[in-house]
Amino acid sequence: MPVPTEDGRNEGSVREMKDKIETIGVYCVCNTMGICVHEIDYCEDRVLASANGENPQWCPMNEQTPEGGKEAEPGFLFGSFFVPFSEVMRV
Repeated sequence: MPVPTEDGRNEGSVREMKDKIETIGVYCVCNTMGICVHEIDYCEDRVLASANGENPQWCPMNEQTPEGGKEAEPGFLFGSFFVPFSEVMRV
């Protein structure tokens, strides 16, 4: 029998929902964490991203100049963490 989660949904439906969200790229943070990119919405300038595939959230696209760099690099903000698109690995 499915076990209800904190938000009242059963565990099976949460697992099914997670399986439906496709990961199109990953930015490795360390050996136990990666920022998964699920969707890029160019019309709204935002990215659907998550930490290890858990709790996807929309993140604003942004540009930042790396230290010592001359040109701004496109990417997105995951919380306060800047993720450059050039370092996201496609899957």
